Amino acid sequence: MKNMKTNAISRMNCDRIAPYYQSLEHLSFGKSLERRRFAFLEETRTSRRAVVCGGGDGRFLARLLRTNSKVQIDFVEISPRMIELAERRVAGMGRTYRDRVRFHVADVCEFQAQSEAYDLIVTNFFLDCFSDTELANVVTRLAGWGAARGRWLVSDFCEADGAIRHFWTSAIIRGIYGAFRITTGLRVTSLANYMTALARVGYRKRHEETALGGLLQSSLLARDH
Repeated sequence: MKNMKTNAISRMNCDRIAPYYQSLEHLSFGKSLERRRFAFLEETRTSRRAVVCGGGDGRFLARLLRTNSKVQIDFVEISPRMIELAERRVAGMGRTYRDRVRFHVADVCEFQAQSEAYDLIVTNFFLDCFSDTELANVVTRLAGWGAARGRWLVSDFCEADGAIRHFWTSAIIRGIYGAFRITTGLRVTSLANYMTALARVGYRKRHEETALGGLLQSSLLARDH
């Protein structure tokens, strides 16, 4: 997969905004994004091997560790400063939590997954970093790490149905991409159809919730076999 090194996430770097990311998120959306990340955590209590992709400052990671006392997690994040924040957050929870996480400063397109298949894949506000072509490759790669009948948690932005809601959600999403282009170097300018990409690799929606008039969407998907 070396030829994927030039994908969108490789050109996105959150180091500059990492210390302010949580504050900026809360100023922009309140706690709405956090609620989307945590929407289906109770459904992950039986998971034993998880990979969290683009996990940022570790807020979801900390909650997953508290919810599931057995899960072992590979936390993959390209930003070293975000990794520092996530490590600090988990270290403050105590050694029993810290010992269940391996932190990897890496692009998911180059990260070498562990030999045991993951029964939980997490991509919260991550798949929106790719174009349609890139997304198909990334989702296929991640699905290759997944266990039979494994689960996939995804929370992200969404262009709502209906003319009026579609217009205003699309406008907000374009504004978000513009802001991230300036602050992180992200080159993607439109939202790829991540649900279609997930369906193509055998993951089907089991539960779904939306918020902010359809702008935000959380989904729990499961593999057919």
